Amino acid sequence: MNYLDELKNKRITVLGLGVSGLSTMRFFARKNIDFSVVDSRETPPNLAVAEQLATRVHFGALTDSVFNDAELIVISPGIALSNMYIQDAIARGVEVIGDVELFARLNTKPVYAVTGSNGKSSVVTLTYDVLNQAGFDVALAGNIGTPVLDVVDQDFDYYVLELSSFQLETTHSLICEASCVLNISEDHMDRYDSLADYVNAKQRIHLHSKLAVLNLDDELTYTAHQPQVSFGIKQGDLYLLDGAFNIDGQKQLQTSELKVIGIHNQLNALAVMALLSRLNLSSEIYKRAFNQFSGLAHRCQLVAEDNGVIYVNDSKATNVGATQAALMSLANGKNIILLAGGVGKGADFSPLKSEISSYVKQLITFGEDKEKIAALSENSKQVESLEIAVKEAKESAVSGDIVLLAPACASFDMFKSFEHRGEVFSELVRKVVNA
Repeated sequence: MNYLDELKNKRITVLGLGVSGLSTMRFFARKNIDFSVVDSRETPPNLAVAEQLATRVHFGALTDSVFNDAELIVISPGIALSNMYIQDAIARGVEVIGDVELFARLNTKPVYAVTGSNGKSSVVTLTYDVLNQAGFDVALAGNIGTPVLDVVDQDFDYYVLELSSFQLETTHSLICEASCVLNISEDHMDRYDSLADYVNAKQRIHLHSKLAVLNLDDELTYTAHQPQVSFGIKQGDLYLLDGAFNIDGQKQLQTSELKVIGIHNQLNALAVMALLSRLNLSSEIYKRAFNQFSGLAHRCQLVAEDNGVIYVNDSKATNVGATQAALMSLANGKNIILLAGGVGKGADFSPLKSEISSYVKQLITFGEDKEKIAALSENSKQVESLEIAVKEAKESAVSGDIVLLAPACASFDMFKSFEHRGEVFSELVRKVVNA
């Protein structure tokens, strides 16, 4: 009996009606597999679809009995496994998996998978671009936007997956041609009991990998998994040295071939080359892809240049590590006016102090945790909005400065999303430089 037939004989509950939940419902409906739906919200998104497709629905507060009939729960990554009702179900022998694990049990095609605290969207997108340049038919899916079950039935040569720690918690069977933990910095401490728990979730990406990729500049990415390949600044199997991408001591390409700016983007490109190293692709293929890659919106995105002042939107820097990376990558001495703040999600901001001291000439903070971040620098100013922060930065900046939005925080105290925050910043910049 194949796995789809097994599913048809199971009592299945889809828990959570976000993006992955909707995709899971559509998948089961396509396969004529019956399922129930549970969501703790009274009026969740995709409610009408659930009522149309599911055999049974429960909306509202969870109870002791809501999972009584379940044999398999397909859980949204946004719901913690520590939830007491989930723990009770697990204790009764109910299997709890995510949509990525369901994908893994059905997929027969090669997979390249990437996780990390920062930069993973850029790396999977560039990996996708390189494979396309090489003539392959590629699917880009996972945490980057397209749910894996939306593409599992299509005939691709390769799947390139971005995976979050939340997704990896419930993934046990994913076989990868190569897997990468790009970097790890404290994040989601409102979900994890410790940094070690967060690291362990990330490292699950290597469970069944044929090649583990690690960042030699970040010890938290180290793994005992074999075989492995490493990258870094001046160290590793692939490394940056003298303005070039080097592999095993041989120069492959000049870093100037990469269109996007910053050392962190050069390291991202090295990670891509490491991931795909066993395909033995030509330097010309990488060169074409690197030349055309303009980066992703809200990730160290150049917004404007005005009288020698550069304005950069790194709204995706939603944790301390991302802000550190942006500062170290972009600074040329102490020439950055940093705009930071928002919801810190319980993070410790103190590791930022060193980079702020070295690279930030003025710190302007806003949002819920503005006081905590402002305390990192004597030369800081707290303001009530991003609009005021941009105006203050404009007044302070001189030629050679970089005005950088790298908040080190989530956005949901003042904005719909980090994308919304970046769009507002970009529009405010355009207003002040054109005034």
